[in-house]
Amino acid sequence: MLRKLLFGLLCCALFFTIAAQRGKAYRADRFDVEVAIQPDGSLNIEEKVTFRFTGGPFSFVFRELPTDHTDGITNITAGADGMAWPQGTGPGQVEISGRNPIRIEWHLPPTSDTTQTFTLAYTQLGVVERGSTADILNWQALPDEYEYEIDGSRLTIHFPPAGKLTAEPKITVGNALVTTEPGRAIFDMQNLSPNDPLVVRLSFAPGAFVGEAPAWQTQRETQNSRAWIWIASAAAILLGGFLALFGAARNNIHAIPKANSYVQKPPVDLPPALAGYLATQSVGWQHALATIFDLAGRGFIEIEQVREKSLWRSAEFTMTLLKYPEDLRLYEDALLDLLFTDKHGAPREVITLSEMGRLITSSRWKAYSHALEEEAKLEGLVDPTVKGKRNKMIGVGIALTLLSPLIIIGMGLFFSATGLWPLLLFGAISLLGVVAIILGSAYTRLSDKGMQYATAFDPFRRFLKDVTKKKTGMPDPTYFEIYLPYATAYGLAQQWAKRMAESDDPRIPAYFRAAETGEPMDMGAFIAVIVATSSHGGAAGAGSAGAGAAGGGASGAG
Repeated sequence: MLRKLLFGLLCCALFFTIAAQRGKAYRADRFDVEVAIQPDGSLNIEEKVTFRFTGGPFSFVFRELPTDHTDGITNITAGADGMAWPQGTGPGQVEISGRNPIRIEWHLPPTSDTTQTFTLAYTQLGVVERGSTADILNWQALPDEYEYEIDGSRLTIHFPPAGKLTAEPKITVGNALVTTEPGRAIFDMQNLSPNDPLVVRLSFAPGAFVGEAPAWQTQRETQNSRAWIWIASAAAILLGGFLALFGAARNNIHAIPKANSYVQKPPVDLPPALAGYLATQSVGWQHALATIFDLAGRGFIEIEQVREKSLWRSAEFTMTLLKYPEDLRLYEDALLDLLFTDKHGAPREVITLSEMGRLITSSRWKAYSHALEEEAKLEGLVDPTVKGKRNKMIGVGIALTLLSPLIIIGMGLFFSATGLWPLLLFGAISLLGVVAIILGSAYTRLSDKGMQYATAFDPFRRFLKDVTKKKTGMPDPTYFEIYLPYATAYGLAQQWAKRMAESDDPRIPAYFRAAETGEPMDMGAFIAVIVATSSHGGAAGAGSAGAGAAGGGASGAG
């Protein structure tokens, strides 16, 4: 009983907490900023934000000030409702922390359903950029990130006595009504949504500000003066790397010539799975399915439909091993072992397609994959030395892609001297790594004999493909069943079946049967088998608004 009572109280507390949080919201009635540009190009800034809190309680308000494009921020003071707050972490105190951004956090006593005005004053050093044609102030008045709405906002920028505008104030990001008066520019905004920005640009006559150019500007100019070093280095790395990679890959990538004629029969006595392997140079489910159809055509396997498709379940089929053939090839033996023995090695005569789908995605699939590749080697179709070369090229690519992030780390250590220019080296090395992996993956695994066979088989493959596209006709009705395994090995099983269904004599292989009648399946059921096996085998073988401007940051409450 006590447990039930405690559980009920906990649920009630959770309910009321969630309800209270749902009613917690805030917005800004005003967000006003006063900026006084100093003769040395620094800015004295005063922000005044009036928050209207609904629900609650609220425990803090924060503002983040980035130092980008400044020589630093000093003289930070903060308060609320006209009173300065002391620094600290308790209620009624303000906490200042961080370097870039600098975070100012007002710690509130529990605050609900009230309106309160928060003030912040600070000095940004070295903001105005010096130039030969103009001295420029790029400044972001509103934060980059804020999640509340603002009813109204005014930015007022006061000029120093020597500051004379050479052009009208420009809004580079955002929208505002601009008013220019002697000695100041005013930007008024209404009904701002969260994260609505305002970035302004003021141009003054050159020499209007005293002292040296800001340190960040001098640093940037120094970095840019050395940019040619990084550009030339990246170009040299790319050029040298491309020459080296393509030179190494040149003798290891050979495309099978495209056939411009037809051959209606296999030019060489080669099983369907191996013929398909010549075209793909990798092992996929299509090769296993072709092997199944080949064995079924030779009288060793029968496929039956045991359940028709309905609205709530798919059709189901079984494969039955009628007898175990002798003199099997390696990959045939491996496939029968995969299908007709369980994970403990016990034999079985029947397997459903749904069970087969789980086998194909298991580790046992590798036995068939390795067996087919080994068979290709025994036939002399594969160059055994290519695998090592291929792995070496791919390894180089992986090494380059792992090396490139080290440049980012090094750039962080020397950023003041280099800026972002070393990113060119990062991009160049990363690109070479990707190219090396692509080239290694494209290495031709076939031997000279394999290339000869692949070239000889391509007109046959093209004929089968064009039959499915109705670009040419099937020689006779028996052709479909005879060369179904080859069409399957080339990935054309579904198209081949649908093409046959449209013919005048849509024959179904005799090893496909319906369980209840014992009669051969209709074409629809046969195509369903193709679709089901193909689906089971799918897994086998397979910045801120004010960039460039001072100001911005973030603001919010919670």
